[in-house]
Amino acid sequence: MSRCRVPLIVLALGCWTAPAFGQTLAARSAPPQPTATQVSSRDAFPKDSRIGYVDLERVAALSTEGKSATAQLEALRAKKAAEVAARGKQVEALQQKLTAGGAVLNEAAYTRLQREFQRAQLDFQRFNEDAQAEVQDTQQQLWRAFTTRLFPVVGQVATEKNLWAVFSSESTLLWHAPAIDLSEELAKRLDAGVPPKH
Repeated sequence: MSRCRVPLIVLALGCWTAPAFGQTLAARSAPPQPTATQVSSRDAFPKDSRIGYVDLERVAALSTEGKSATAQLEALRAKKAAEVAARGKQVEALQQKLTAGGAVLNEAAYTRLQREFQRAQLDFQRFNEDAQAEVQDTQQQLWRAFTTRLFPVVGQVATEKNLWAVFSSESTLLWHAPAIDLSEELAKRLDAGVPPKH
């Protein structure tokens, strides 16, 4: 009786170490980090500046709302990773049963067990893909909610500082004077819940 070999299952949970809240999946090159003396100059936004920039990731990392969204996302990732791991163990158990039963099961029982294993493998793959999609959807929803709350604050700070434009660091910022970085101020304002002035 010739039986096919049972494929090994490899659980790749690397997908569960996805980027932080709001971070794009495409690799970005970050501008050079300012030195200690440059960091202290952030408190003095130039009064004659007509542009500013915001590092949205930094605002998310500094603000209470961003930290909360990150915690929600990490909790969901951990939950889904545990569920995927549990499903993977079930499939592994079936695989071991199939491997061990190859010599003792009759042809009909072996075929049933093989079909059950194949169904479990397919279900596991779909479950894993659905879990990844749920995490990505949640990440996008949280990011949209965060930016919806943040953008009026950006407008308020820009108006108060008489700025012509505010750029995000994600729009290929090649260089900036650290003093025009509004990220910390926006994080504080977002946490304070200051409504925009009309």
